[in-house]
Amino acid sequence: GGTTTVVSDEGGEQEEKVVKEVAADNNNLGVFFRNRIQKMGTGYLHKLAITKKDDDDGGGVAKDQDEGEEEVTEEETNEEKKKFRMPPDDVLQKMIVIGKQKIKGVSIQDYYEVAWSEGNDCDKEPIYGPFLTSCGKNDVNVDKWERQEGGYKGEWCGENYTQQRIVTFNFMKQTIGQTLVSVQHTQRCRRIENDRCILHMTLKMKGFPYADCFVVEVRHVASRVGENDILVEMGLHVRFLKSCMFESKIRTNTTAETTKLQMDLLALITEGCKPYAKEIAGDDEEEDEKEDEGDEEEIDDTAEESKDIICDLPFIRFFITLGAKIFLWPFIKLDLFDPFPPTTVDEALTNVRRRVALLDKISCDGVTDEQKDELAKEMKAIQASLKHIEAITSIP
Repeated sequence: GGTTTVVSDEGGEQEEKVVKEVAADNNNLGVFFRNRIQKMGTGYLHKLAITKKDDDDGGGVAKDQDEGEEEVTEEETNEEKKKFRMPPDDVLQKMIVIGKQKIKGVSIQDYYEVAWSEGNDCDKEPIYGPFLTSCGKNDVNVDKWERQEGGYKGEWCGENYTQQRIVTFNFMKQTIGQTLVSVQHTQRCRRIENDRCILHMTLKMKGFPYADCFVVEVRHVASRVGENDILVEMGLHVRFLKSCMFESKIRTNTTAETTKLQMDLLALITEGCKPYAKEIAGDDEEEDEKEDEGDEEEIDDTAEESKDIICDLPFIRFFITLGAKIFLWPFIKLDLFDPFPPTTVDEALTNVRRRVALLDKISCDGVTDEQKDELAKEMKAIQASLKHIEAITSIP
């Protein structure tokens, strides 16, 4: 009365095949997990054992371990703060660095308020306007900072700034007599949190020859150094708007004048920041001194390189002058060396006498003695005519 189940040979083979495939899969899965655990290392297994023990004991060991890890992390964080450095400013790398100054214990906010705020929206005293006045500048006007949606883009650097202002003044400059020079500074500023403050100014002048040929780009970059200090770096670039035969002289004179003015300004800013400097702990102060020694060595290296270049300048100048006299002098017109026309009779007569003396010297070369006598008579006649012109023009 029982039930008989018949399984064909073909069905049995299929069932056996399925069982073998499942066993193979299980075996592969075991190998997979075993390999993963080996890769994770014994440290992970040890941590699992500790965690399991902590679960049994109430978690005391794991808690102590986590606290230790937190203490290490905090120490590392403090060390990172002390070693903090901002990356180099890209635009400053394209300029001549004319000065550096480390200001200790001062935040970027205090630096900005002292140096560039002019007392607006803070309790700091104005510094930029009074500084220009102390340098002999007249009619000094420092506008308030303006802001607009999208910011302000620098013409030369191409960077974007959050605020902009115009500074104007004038002064008397000695060129051909006294000349009134008008100056306009377009200043743009932006801050990167409490890590960096950038002030870029474009200086335009008018009132003297070739003033429309160039502008001066000046950049102050104050960057946080470590946890408490800032490093202020200044760059300068003379940008020519059109070709000018006196580019070298303009660049040299402008760089010297602007560098002196900006270094005086930086010294005033540094002094103005001192009342807002925070006290530094003893250990931090020692580390700062070590960092200062490193910075001084870097500046000394740069100064040494500059001295080497300056020492080589006479050699370079000699060869350039020699080459110019040999290859260029015969083709240069003398008029090019007198670009400023005389404005008075006295100046015109002085120029004529100078050229007559040159003519007297040149004309005597390669002529006979008889011709030299004739030339001498003509020169005397020219000198007499010039005296006569001078006497007529001097009569009131």
